[in-house]
Amino acid sequence: MKYLKQFIIGSSYLVFAPHFYAVQNSQVKTYGYYEYTMLAPIWLGMWNVISLILAEHFKLTMRKRFLLVSVLASISIMILSTFLKTYDLSPAEWLKYYILIFLKYLFIWNIIVYNIEKNI
Repeated sequence: MKYLKQFIIGSSYLVFAPHFYAVQNSQVKTYGYYEYTMLAPIWLGMWNVISLILAEHFKLTMRKRFLLVSVLASISIMILSTFLKTYDLSPAEWLKYYILIFLKYLFIWNIIVYNIEKNI
């Protein structure tokens, strides 16, 4: 039951809304918005479950758990986006994308998800 709770928190609207806003306003994406809206909540929910498993295994505090997942999840999405060529970007634009996705994941995991979990 605890993993279901983690999945629901990770896939909640407050968590994926910043992603939806950014993707909806992106003109250079090579995928459909509909597909993204189906996959993003599942992706974020699964990462929240993975973060709990890692935290339990390595006995991490909530703060360390969310720092770790923000790094792991952002690196994985960077690799996936680069490999699948999800955006039509120049090398400089890719670098900006990597920085922004890292900052966005830091905010989402360490502010939004952390506070949801702390208060539920």
